[in-house]
Amino acid sequence: MALLSDCADYLADGPGPLDFLPHTPEGKPAPGSFRLGVSPGMVKHEGTQDLLWAVRMLDEGHNPARHIKGTDAAEGGE
Repeated sequence: MALLSDCADYLADGPGPLDFLPHTPEGKPAPGSFRLGVSPGMVKHEGTQDLLWAVRMLDEGHNPARHIKGTDAAEGGE
């Protein structure tokens, strides 16, 4: 996991944000878990990269959360 202000990078079984979210046996989001969206209390998807990308960032001394959008988030005021 990598963190930067309001950004958290994490490993998931698939390429999209829904692959990380826990679900009930019926396929609905588990109560009390993250909710995707733009309203307060919800989280939004910032980007997806594969594990080798994150390892390369770490090997180069970079925080993957700073670069997940494909640009330098700190330069963008975040």
